[in-house]
Amino acid sequence: MSKQLNLDKGKRAERKTLITVAEWTEYSLLASEPADWATNFTDYYEKIAGVYTQLTGTSAPTFATNKYYSGEENREVLGTRVEDSSIELNPEIETMTDILGITYTDVNKTEPQQTLDPSNVIGGSKISAYLYDALIHNRITDYNQAFNVYVISGFMGDATNGYETVRHDGCSIIPTSVGGSAWVQMPLEIHFSNNITSGTVNKLADDFQFTPDVAV
Repeated sequence: MSKQLNLDKGKRAERKTLITVAEWTEYSLLASEPADWATNFTDYYEKIAGVYTQLTGTSAPTFATNKYYSGEENREVLGTRVEDSSIELNPEIETMTDILGITYTDVNKTEPQQTLDPSNVIGGSKISAYLYDALIHNRITDYNQAFNVYVISGFMGDATNGYETVRHDGCSIIPTSVGGSAWVQMPLEIHFSNNITSGTVNKLADDFQFTPDVAV
């Protein structure tokens, strides 16, 4: 079955129905052994060569103070108080014309990117706090390939069958500056990974459930 727009004929899709959502994990060093360590140790992490790695195995390792981490999953819809933003595909294009005068176009790759500028530091925004803290402490690894980014097409599908969505795993959301005149602004660049999983979400909000498409 071909994809269908959920719009009346001739009606334009509103920009607010093209939604970008960031998903990331914040890690906290454990100073004492969690109560569920023995049974749920795989919910925790160890930092190996600068990378937070989820614990595996058949039994819990011996707990050590300030060695293991808990992880808190976060999601946030991006774009609050941003008036205009588009996903730029940045295609690499080659063209050639053969001896018959016919021109052929090859798209070798795309490098999707979205810019949020101006983007304000806003109370209640977890991603503002997370990125600002990483920025002022120059913790580049906290935002380099640290996010999954969902692009939700609210004009395709519905709440019953799900809204068309793609998830890019391992994206970078980079604060490019901080400051401003009246308000503290922190413009952001979203660099999509093209490591895509297609699926649907059940609602147009950041507490959605993502269901990957079934491979045929």
